[in-house]
Amino acid sequence: MAATRSTSKLSRTWVRHTRRSVLQFLDATRFPSVARHGQRGQTFEYPEWLIMLIGVLAVTCQEQTYLGIHRMTCRCWKALCGRQVQ
Repeated sequence: MAATRSTSKLSRTWVRHTRRSVLQFLDATRFPSVARHGQRGQTFEYPEWLIMLIGVLAVTCQEQTYLGIHRMTCRCWKALCGRQVQ
């Protein structure tokens, strides 16, 4: 996928460093994991930290559209999630 104007501002190293910092902050503040009940299945753990991290990156890139945020997320997915989200 080609880099757009906003996602070209991101480096994978910076994304991984930012993810580490966000997770350390959430751990230090004892941010709770949220368990959601699926309408059609079992309860699953909702990675709310991931949504918050995507929001930080979107603001950093000044990305204003949902489609732009989706493209940015697809481009950086492995760096965003690490081994924590499959």
